[in-house]
Amino acid sequence: MRRIASWLGLAALLAAGAGLTSCAAVEDALFDRGLRTAMSGSMPPVDGMRVLVCGSASPLGNDPERAQACIAVVTPEHFLLFDVGARSPMRMAQARLPMARLTGVFLTHFHSDHIAGLPDVNLVSWVQGRREGLRVYGGEGVDEVVDGFNAAYRLDRKYRVAHHGSELLPPAAGPMTAVPFTPGDVVWRDDLLTVTSFPVEHPPITPAVGFRVDYRGRSVVISGDTNASESLFAAAQGADLLLHDALSRHMLDTMIDAATELEIPALPHIMTDVIDYHADSLTLEEAAKRAGVRQLALYHLVPAPPNAIAERLFRRGLSGETLLVRDLHTFDLPPDSTEIHIHAP
Repeated sequence: MRRIASWLGLAALLAAGAGLTSCAAVEDALFDRGLRTAMSGSMPPVDGMRVLVCGSASPLGNDPERAQACIAVVTPEHFLLFDVGARSPMRMAQARLPMARLTGVFLTHFHSDHIAGLPDVNLVSWVQGRREGLRVYGGEGVDEVVDGFNAAYRLDRKYRVAHHGSELLPPAAGPMTAVPFTPGDVVWRDDLLTVTSFPVEHPPITPAVGFRVDYRGRSVVISGDTNASESLFAAAQGADLLLHDALSRHMLDTMIDAATELEIPALPHIMTDVIDYHADSLTLEEAAKRAGVRQLALYHLVPAPPNAIAERLFRRGLSGETLLVRDLHTFDLPPDSTEIHIHAP
């Protein structure tokens, strides 16, 4: 569905870019060549652990180039998603992630901007070949979330099985399966990879967790939404990469003042409320340094900067070593090494 749409779009762009669209035969040939190139492509091979930002935005801000919160972790043996905000499935398609072998989805909490993409992820991975039900890991309440999506999409699954057949779309693989855990639990483990949860501070949301992923001597910590909390930096000790949510007080205070002067209903109150449950960007660098984190990268940006000027404002007070990520930023962590290969989108 969406992947096919992206193939068609790329093929059309290739044809248009050639400047030779006045002849039908040329148009057809260019479209066919572009389509075959796009459809035969796949994500570059992984050596070790690859961490891909599928969504870097928060609900505050208006940048159409950013999806909402989502981080993908891919190894030769695994493919895990941490949160699946709105529009993040589009980024997965752009990155050509191996949806058919999706290991599971891990939710930090149940705010809408962290779960809205679940139905699309479930559908796309099912259509592309997943043969078992998608497992969705979360704290108390994950059953309610998963049951609700399963109920809402029950007729959709029924129609698709009737249309395409149960051999292509095994009905048992259509519904998602909730896997509850308690913050602090080791959530998933095999001989190579471990996912450990830890509590974070996102009041009044309970439970709210972050995750640490360890694989062949490498590690990434994903904060979800939180203040700068002791529990997180304890879990991040010695981590190669920390992806932490971040709020720019300078930008947000300016937005609150403007919305107040313009008498925009509710918005100043809402923007003021978010200050107490997202991490001030200027509180993170020193804590990450004390924890021995090799690379601090900020995502779930509050507000999401829509242009280069806004990004400079967000970065104000931060060192050049801290990254402000965008969608499709990629971090490659070779096994049993300290190297971090960063690929900007």
